[in-house]
Amino acid sequence: MKSIYLDHSATTPVDKRVADVVRDCMLDNFGNPSSIHSFGREARDVKENARKIIADMINSSPEEIYFTSGGTEADNLALLGYVRKYDDRGKHIIVSSIEHPAVLRTAMELDEELGFNVTYVEPDEFGTIHPGAIAEAITDGTILISIMHVNNEVGTINDVVAIGKIAREKGIAFHTDAVQSFGKIPIDVEAMNIDMLSLSSHKIYGPKGVGAIYIRKGIELQTRVFGGKQESGVRSGTENLPGIVGMGLAAQISGEIIDQEARDIGNLRDELSRLILDQLSNVKLNGHPTNRLPGNLSLTFYGVEGEALLLTLDLQGIGVSTGSACSSGKSDASHVLTAIGLSDEDANSTIRFTLGRSNNLEDIQQTAEIIINTVNRLRSMSGD
Repeated sequence: MKSIYLDHSATTPVDKRVADVVRDCMLDNFGNPSSIHSFGREARDVKENARKIIADMINSSPEEIYFTSGGTEADNLALLGYVRKYDDRGKHIIVSSIEHPAVLRTAMELDEELGFNVTYVEPDEFGTIHPGAIAEAITDGTILISIMHVNNEVGTINDVVAIGKIAREKGIAFHTDAVQSFGKIPIDVEAMNIDMLSLSSHKIYGPKGVGAIYIRKGIELQTRVFGGKQESGVRSGTENLPGIVGMGLAAQISGEIIDQEARDIGNLRDELSRLILDQLSNVKLNGHPTNRLPGNLSLTFYGVEGEALLLTLDLQGIGVSTGSACSSGKSDASHVLTAIGLSDEDANSTIRFTLGRSNNLEDIQQTAEIIINTVNRLRSMSGD
């Protein structure tokens, strides 16, 4: 039985070309990038090449890219680093209620423990955060707005251009978590009026444990990690050079095929959706029907326990998710799904399929057939 991986929003398999360059870097570029001898200079050169690749991907300058341990650290650094640096300007921030936990829990810490006032803007029924709602939430004390580019559970794409414009006109810093969108749909920090941007390697077929943050020139963050002032003092500690090099190559590959890959994966996603919705009743599509990430498909199978469906699919070689991987192990219903109007019971009957570059039409047809048979069997067993 062929295994089919449909959980690419949780993580992606490392591209073999990326794995090869990571291995080569570990063996050949073992020098410390901070050292001034030839070994250090060679290491520094490959690090700076990766920085330039990532900068070019989002239309920034290399000096505005800082490497981190991943998207979570980048999100934490953006929020905590900014408000602690500029808290004399105000103590109000705006986030959405459906952010990734890396943003949401940081905002809650600021709200509950550090004396900041946080407004949690609600989405509409499609998971869209409307620019008008952001504008209405702004106060005289607002210093930071953080709204994700793409929702990690339902795939809805937010209008960060309009949100960034509102923030820019008000003189408020705008951060967006682009972990799910980077390398999958175009990003232009200048056109989108973005001041800070969080990125991750392992969502684009790169290694885990490395990410980056874009910080617009002129913005300073209070450092969270003290040490030898690597990354211009923004993030001290000897850099994860093999990871950085791998992220650079993964970004380069994604950038070269971004448009075609989005079309191909979007077509496969649409076919999976069509096959399931045409042959199963009582199934609901979550998220925006068209304005969504190409590979994301969130479906609620009414009358079916999502975890039972997931485990049954796993036994048949199909890997999917009941929500975001960062929320696995929780008994509570997804905060994203309940925010867009699903009951706890229906949220727990939801499966997230996220397709990637290794999937093909045969995978989709096989998955749809297994899904249809499994859902019908589970419903018959429960009497629904």
